[in-house]
Amino acid sequence: MESNSINQFRQQQYFDILQSTPIIKRAIETTFYQNLKMKKVEMPIDNKLYLMVIAPALVGFTEWVLDEAVRLHKSRVYFLSRDGYQMYLIANEIVKQKHLNIECKYLHVSRFSMRLPGYHFNMEKSIDSICVGGIDVTPLKILRRAALTDEECQNILNELELNKEKDIILNYQQVIQLREKIRQSKLIRMYIQRHSVDAYENTVGYLKQEGLCDNSEYLLVDSGWIGTLQCSIEALVKSMNPDIEVQGCYFGMYEYPTGSSHEKFHTYYFSPESGLVRKSCFSNSLFETIVSSLEGMTKSYDKVENGYVPVMNDARNPNADQMKKNIAALQMLLAQISFEKGKNTIDIGTIEKLFYLFMSEPSIVEVKAYGDNLFSDDVIDGNYKKTAAELTWEQIRNQRFLRRMMIVSGVRKATLYESAWLEGSIVKAEFRENKSEDTVRKTQLESLHVRIYKYFVFLRKQLKRK
Repeated sequence: MESNSINQFRQQQYFDILQSTPIIKRAIETTFYQNLKMKKVEMPIDNKLYLMVIAPALVGFTEWVLDEAVRLHKSRVYFLSRDGYQMYLIANEIVKQKHLNIECKYLHVSRFSMRLPGYHFNMEKSIDSICVGGIDVTPLKILRRAALTDEECQNILNELELNKEKDIILNYQQVIQLREKIRQSKLIRMYIQRHSVDAYENTVGYLKQEGLCDNSEYLLVDSGWIGTLQCSIEALVKSMNPDIEVQGCYFGMYEYPTGSSHEKFHTYYFSPESGLVRKSCFSNSLFETIVSSLEGMTKSYDKVENGYVPVMNDARNPNADQMKKNIAALQMLLAQISFEKGKNTIDIGTIEKLFYLFMSEPSIVEVKAYGDNLFSDDVIDGNYKKTAAELTWEQIRNQRFLRRMMIVSGVRKATLYESAWLEGSIVKAEFRENKSEDTVRKTQLESLHVRIYKYFVFLRKQLKRK
């Protein structure tokens, strides 16, 4: 099947799903037409996919967020950088059209910029927060999460006799073992205390300047996943005003932060207690590479003459070029939508169907458009990986439910190679092998195994909660 034929076929599949939301469908079609009329060429397929799949989900989520703000009597909504930027743009348009008495603000924060200033509140908890797993985690990367200098990292590696192992990739159990070893370090507490105290004043100055310490009449908004950023912000805000209670709205959450009050976390698409099928057919890393802003990660805050300003990484978001075009397409789309007070333009069931097709059963169209997007799962930018990792068929077969269970339990000896968007990796492997854009044969079976395994993992977690 020719490339353009497949593009048209997938486009028709998405439009068939969008039949249930005529306002969104008409707006997308008009945006496609206006782009063609203005530029004399069709909109690139990656931007079309964004408008047909991601933008409707963001519109639905943002409408829900503003409804929650009204329901909870909140007058301000803070969209957290960087995942909240596109939602922030949508919210401003909705507030304007629906005449809502809600102030929307964009807050420059990151897990790193909010954690570091609070590390000195609880040293044991801070060590726990830097010693967590991820993709390609090494002892040196764990130490860098504490904002240590190269010299400080080296001093701790010498102290703990870890020089030979500093760049070895650790599995989850090895991370836990390393955490216990790091607890024995006499130096790390001194270094963390120093860096944390140094960062504290400017950070709380920025939060106070932006109004988070005045009262509790606001919501935080972010993509979500485990909610630790809200906890870090609340700890800093409470250090200035103990009466503040912080609540947040999230596209989805897999877990609640340990010891947190669950009532402070409001979820849209799935939660720790619900949405098994949605979680099984969703890639949060893929979502983040598309739903973000152009700037680099917020590292810290500087005091200037007129207040406090965020300090960002010099490097832009690695997906900034594509993101810039998507955001321009989003703004064109928003100009075509009439938001009516008391009505929502898209239902969550339609979003689920769009995401299932895009993330869980992608064709080579989606994978070529977004599979090479770069992401980092660490609190510090860097060490980027392709969202759909390049895996061999043998590495993919090891992801099948029974094989994976045997490998994890130690019954079968093999290495599990991870991919943030495994379904995309499967399509890549099929395309490499057959040199064809017809990727139906093997991919459906392997993708089914991916969903079964994710469903099992999330079901087990959900049952443990009861």
